[in-house]
Amino acid sequence: RDFCLSRGLGDVYKRQSQQSSPKQKISGTETGTKLEMQKGYGKYMEKHYDGEQKKLRKTLLFIYNPMAGKEQIKNKLADIIQVFCEADFIVTLMATNRQNDAKNAVIEYGSRYDYVVCSGGDGTMNEVANGMMRLHEKPICGYIPAGTVNDFASSLRIPKVMRHAAELVTQGKVFRCDLGSFNDKFFTYVAGFGAFTEVSYTTPQEWKNMLGKTAYFIEGLKHLAEIKPHHMRITYDEGVVEDDFVLGLVSNSVSVAGYKAYKKEDIKMDDGLFEVLFIRDLKNALELQEVLNALLTKHLDATKMFRCSSRHLHIVCDDEVQWTLDGEDGGSWDEVDLFNHQQVLPIICGAVSYTHLRAHE
Repeated sequence: RDFCLSRGLGDVYKRQSQQSSPKQKISGTETGTKLEMQKGYGKYMEKHYDGEQKKLRKTLLFIYNPMAGKEQIKNKLADIIQVFCEADFIVTLMATNRQNDAKNAVIEYGSRYDYVVCSGGDGTMNEVANGMMRLHEKPICGYIPAGTVNDFASSLRIPKVMRHAAELVTQGKVFRCDLGSFNDKFFTYVAGFGAFTEVSYTTPQEWKNMLGKTAYFIEGLKHLAEIKPHHMRITYDEGVVEDDFVLGLVSNSVSVAGYKAYKKEDIKMDDGLFEVLFIRDLKNALELQEVLNALLTKHLDATKMFRCSSRHLHIVCDDEVQWTLDGEDGGSWDEVDLFNHQQVLPIICGAVSYTHLRAHE
């Protein structure tokens, strides 16, 4: 079985080749894997046909963030590639080096492949989703979580063990998931504002790697006394609400920032609707306690909460508000439009039996 590594994407094998011996870039000898380093996409595609089986072999672009989470991908990469090879995929590797590498690779090369699989945190998945939305013909997407929280993977029931997640790519069902748009950008599971939504991109990467989810809580506590209310006018499918808000979450996910805010049966990730939760300005400790109790019990009906389901939101604010998209910096805006794009992302999921995930062949 041949395993072809194409360098048509540029310096796609740089990180692994610098850390491995010349004779063994990735361990494949135990399965009889033959490693080939090839330049250009032409020779790569010559290996697309299996002469013995006389059938078209599937191609897979694997994009990974070597710095995500606790950098665990560095020790798991060979296992992941072995899983793909044993499933008879032809694999191209790309390691990201800077912001938007994953997005740009998908835009430029994604339509050439049957599968585009990424490994990293929610930010890496966000980039891949943004790239996929620029393609007319979308390949099947796969996700191997390697970040600190991985809310999107949790909602899709993708295994946390990286090898198991790779096996799911080769065996799982294709689920057509909703994506949200925020002005001219896309997000996979949440757009939000407020002190705690800023935690993801203000928390140093070293903290995330050492402390995991604890790092988010530590950083979040620092912002408790800094919550500033924003006066907003929110137009949604069924009406308009205007008030001062300290926190806002527009989500398509069971989990946000590692916290499962909704009951599973309340969320369908392919129904074309956002789950919207806004918290009004808290005047005293009693109001804060009421909101905390509501969040803990998942009975989101406190007087200081506004909750709805909506396909579209138009939000106008008196000042510029800092937003996050999937835990990444979404910029500061005084007016935003959010739309739910129903069933636009074909992605492998791990729980087709759950009512909030309906698989499509």
